[in-house]
Amino acid sequence: MAATPLSRTMRPILSSTRPDALFSFLVPSVQCMRSAPMARFSTSPIRCKKDNNSDRGLSAVRGTGLRARQTLSVRPKKSGRQKLPKPVRITEKITGTPDHGLWDFFRDQQLLQTPVEENKYGRAWTIGELRSRDFETLHQLWWVCAKERNRLATEKIERHRLDAGYGDYENKNRDETVQKTMKAILDTLAERQQAYWEAYGLAKQDPAIDLSRTDGPQFTEPAYDPLDPEEDEARSKP
Repeated sequence: MAATPLSRTMRPILSSTRPDALFSFLVPSVQCMRSAPMARFSTSPIRCKKDNNSDRGLSAVRGTGLRARQTLSVRPKKSGRQKLPKPVRITEKITGTPDHGLWDFFRDQQLLQTPVEENKYGRAWTIGELRSRDFETLHQLWWVCAKERNRLATEKIERHRLDAGYGDYENKNRDETVQKTMKAILDTLAERQQAYWEAYGLAKQDPAIDLSRTDGPQFTEPAYDPLDPEEDEARSKP
């Protein structure tokens, strides 16, 4: 014998019970049961052999494709319908102006260098080697070092963004070598500046040099001073 539902058993009791006789939190549920019909729920699974979905069984995860006679709006072969589109291949390499100034931030127009390529550099310049160079050469060498440091800083930021995990050691050593060269240039210029001020102080004490003149030579060659007559006579004797 089937068991009687609990709602059907309690319906006579609830219908004869006044709302004021129930607990306050049960009043809304009792009123809903009186006004609305009782719904029956089933726990048995729904057994449907076929539904109206024609694409049932197609799965991108399991790799199940189209059915044998399933048609599409486009076809891979040439026919009266629209042809299946194909992706466009990019054959040309997109580049900017070859002589653009921003290319100086990259070596050989590449974003990153390998550790082997980054480690290919010589030693730093010494002060003794730079003393014989003129000011224009030192000026050019300074900006070559500045551009190299900018390139190394660009690679360092990009390597950190990509989380590459290589090249930091070689990048740091190369940057330190470039900084030593720049320090040697500054020391060489400081020596020349010091030598200039020392020569300027000696020129002020020399009576043959007039530093106030701007329209002509500041150095005046002194007049010829003849030798002592006795010494001149001794030289003239055979």
